[in-house]
Amino acid sequence: MTLEQLRRRLAAGDIPEAEIISVEGMLYVIRLDAEEMLTDSQAESLRLRSAHAASKALGQAGLVEAWLVHHSAYDEMLGCPDETQPKPDPLRTRMIFQEV
Repeated sequence: MTLEQLRRRLAAGDIPEAEIISVEGMLYVIRLDAEEMLTDSQAESLRLRSAHAASKALGQAGLVEAWLVHHSAYDEMLGCPDETQPKPDPLRTRMIFQEV
């Protein structure tokens, strides 16, 4: 789904749950309703350089909130994860924004 398609969806009253997902470093993607990625005009995942840029794009489309999701990298940093322990849950932070 592109930003324009998201605008039309929102205008029709269909409001998806949006997640701004930190992929690595300064790279973010947006997932809608836990299954569909926001894409660019070439149908590639839309990649944004900051959580602010992602929230600005969503706000301009008409969305008023999203979840910022950061997955834990501790298993990778420490080497081998302990398979007997559950994987850490991602950090989820609610973001509320207005159209800018």
